[in-house]
Amino acid sequence: MAQLDFLQSLIANASIVVQQTCKDWIAAVQLCFEPLIKNQIVKPSYVQGVIDNTNAHGPYYLICPNLAMPHADSKAGALGDGFSLLTLKEPVYFDTHKVSVLIGFAAKNSEVHLEVALPQIVAIFENQEVVEKCAQAQSVDEIIQIIKAIDYFKYLK
Repeated sequence: MAQLDFLQSLIANASIVVQQTCKDWIAAVQLCFEPLIKNQIVKPSYVQGVIDNTNAHGPYYLICPNLAMPHADSKAGALGDGFSLLTLKEPVYFDTHKVSVLIGFAAKNSEVHLEVALPQIVAIFENQEVVEKCAQAQSVDEIIQIIKAIDYFKYLK
């Protein structure tokens, strides 16, 4: 099985962006994926796929209160596997749901999505307090320390 380490992906791709301002969910999704586009993990078409799918099906990637994990099918333009993390000064609305923390995600195949990525995200954010700590974090280093304190491999097979 392919391995993808959440924190190492964030660090390697310099893809943690904190305390930004976005006018709406579309701007937040676009900003969330900028580091993954820059690092050639996704094509711009992947981000458009997320936006198009959200418009067609609603925000299917809301994980828990205040947290979204926007992603699309790999065919939309995933070139590799990776994560990004964006926090917002003020939440944006996905339908009626307020979100301040976005985890951008791309995987070339569904095995990585289901067996590697989602278990790590669940392990990190199953405690709502972690979501709120991330939302309040003022620096990249603060986010890294929050994640380092969690055993996010505990649900991997």
